[in-house]
Amino acid sequence: MSFRHRVRTIYGKELIDLLRDRRTLIAMLIVPIGLYPLLMLGSLQAISVQTQTLGRRAIVVGGIGGPDGAQAQMLTFIRDEYERLRAAQDQTKPATQPAEPQQDPPSRGDAARDPARSGEAGQPVDGDTSKIDEGALPPLDLTWMPCEDRDRIEALIRERGIHVGILFEGPISADPALPTRVQLWYDQEEARSATGYARLTDMFAAVEERWNAQRRRQLGVPDTFFQPFAIAGKNLASPSSVLGQILPLILVLMTITGAIYPAIDITAGERERGTLETLLVCPVPVLDLIVGKFLVVTTIAILGATLNLASVCATVYFGGFNELITTTGTGVPYGQLALILLCLVPFAVLMSAIMMAVCSYARTFKEAQNYVTPIILAVLIPGGVAALPATELTGVMLVMPVGNMVLLTRELLVGAMVRTGDLVTVLLSTTLYATAAVAAAAKVFGKESVVFADVQSLRGTFDRRLIRPSGKPSLTMALVVTALLFPGWFFLQSYLQTSRPDGADLMVLRKTFAFMPVLFVVLPALVLTYWKVDVRRTFSLSPPAMSGVLGAVLIGATSWIFAVEIGMLQDAVFGMSDIAKDSAEALEKALVSLSEPEMLLLMAVIPALSEELLFRGFLLTALRGPAGRTVSILTSAVVFAVFHFILAKLPVTFLLGALLAWVCWQTRSIWPGIIVHFLHNGIITMSTLRPSWVAWLPMEMDGQPRHLPWSVLLPGAAVFVAGCLLVQRAARRGEPPGASAPG
Repeated sequence: MSFRHRVRTIYGKELIDLLRDRRTLIAMLIVPIGLYPLLMLGSLQAISVQTQTLGRRAIVVGGIGGPDGAQAQMLTFIRDEYERLRAAQDQTKPATQPAEPQQDPPSRGDAARDPARSGEAGQPVDGDTSKIDEGALPPLDLTWMPCEDRDRIEALIRERGIHVGILFEGPISADPALPTRVQLWYDQEEARSATGYARLTDMFAAVEERWNAQRRRQLGVPDTFFQPFAIAGKNLASPSSVLGQILPLILVLMTITGAIYPAIDITAGERERGTLETLLVCPVPVLDLIVGKFLVVTTIAILGATLNLASVCATVYFGGFNELITTTGTGVPYGQLALILLCLVPFAVLMSAIMMAVCSYARTFKEAQNYVTPIILAVLIPGGVAALPATELTGVMLVMPVGNMVLLTRELLVGAMVRTGDLVTVLLSTTLYATAAVAAAAKVFGKESVVFADVQSLRGTFDRRLIRPSGKPSLTMALVVTALLFPGWFFLQSYLQTSRPDGADLMVLRKTFAFMPVLFVVLPALVLTYWKVDVRRTFSLSPPAMSGVLGAVLIGATSWIFAVEIGMLQDAVFGMSDIAKDSAEALEKALVSLSEPEMLLLMAVIPALSEELLFRGFLLTALRGPAGRTVSILTSAVVFAVFHFILAKLPVTFLLGALLAWVCWQTRSIWPGIIVHFLHNGIITMSTLRPSWVAWLPMEMDGQPRHLPWSVLLPGAAVFVAGCLLVQRAARRGEPPGASAPG
């Protein structure tokens, strides 16, 4: 029986068993189908009921003095004016009927003496309610709370004793040159206080419009006299709806939830039923079992994501909630649903692997649920940050696990334009995390100390006394460390860029390359030391053959030729993005003032040592054995290219990474790769910033990008091929290139 057939058999058996379980069907079907309609309908009804309830309640207003004091009387006068407007609005007489005479606003002296007496009677004049829609003036119930002073008003608002505090700074004025100043104090975080403030401001606005109409009538000018501009705003901002903000987070959380139960059932459930040990002693390789079970968990998670996405779209479409998702009223962009689902696939793989690895340590179903709870809480932290309205898919959020997927799903769900570079960064980072998580899950599930040990196996996994020395790191260790370094390196660069003062590009550059050896060399070395892994052999520090060194010199001296031509070809076909241009210009501006030794140190020496030790030492050594030569070289090249973050440079960095990995693989030493890397970076840097260094070449150096002449291309290609042949010759000496260390 072949590997494919065994995996297919295990996958089919486990999937059928899970789908027969009603708990799985409830988690996959009933919850997603019923959750979103209940969420939207229930939330809308709750918000409507709350709004109506708050609108009917009396507003407790605090002010200095008693109900008969000047402050209370002025508020009563404004409220009476408001009630006259409401009464006039409720009248049903024809619009052409002449209006009855109306008393003008009180004079400053009259209002100061008796504000209640100043507006006793009268009907609205023409234009009083012309700008007020029907039903726009709800009833207003005010209750006065006397206070001794301003401090007492502030204290009552904080103690929730009153809703709004009011202070009239002087008597009511009818003189347009002397407006009445009013202070309204409220608590935005308290719903009744915020609602009371909004209702009071509406009251003042309505009365203000009424008095303005009367003043225009007195002056004999039309209503539009004081309105030279008629401005109509159209809101194109991101959705401010609560549902539009939280739906992506719920969609991501439900995708995680879909992986929880099957992960528990095929690990802790099998162990609790006593079938796991029997299954592992069957004449089936452990790898086949792991692959089959993991595919089942991933399938259930992806099915859950699909059903959740379908439920969201159906609820929006049939429930008429388009305006709750986007401000444009177009609703969910149904044409992008396939892209949304595609983006959720690597995320579902990531969470399935994490759940399977964690649940493998549990002995019972209940214990596995306890292990899963902290994972869910940890997921909520970046997911909650991403769900905030002001959070954008940029900077560190592009590589933040869970958070980047919430933001990407939100942008796609509301129909916003997502840049290709941002989309690729999110998918590549999530895929990198998922690969590391899958390797960790396979390592944990296939470990005898985890499968057959007691509940202390989780602690024993990290107990250094129980760790056996080894000659090279496991693939799981390399992928996990690399996956953790990726967001750390991204966060560090983003922090240095955002926190720098203006004109401090050189300082940022120096700090960046100062931290590179720490993250790329020191931290992996500490991990290797803790896990008793041979550091020297992992980093491939053995001396190479002389033919390998000579070949590396020839390759490094000519590889820049191909980088220049590939870059120009890429620019001619696709063009250079603004991000790549800005990055290159900022780098040149920062480097041009440096001396040649410091320039080579930052751009050639430190990257050559740090990146080679991490990608061609730590990572490539772990790939030897589990993967063949081609897969190992391509994998390390992809990771190397992703760590450079700039999409426009991805082809060149990928090819350079593949070349360096091939040199290291053939020579079984890191030193030839360091030589190639140093010469490649050094020649490109110096030829760009110090053209005099390459003035001897038969080529025009006028600062404009030009193709290299054939007099440079042909000899350069010949030297490059000669270097490759020397490196290939070094591979024939000693052990085979792909041989791995014992232990």
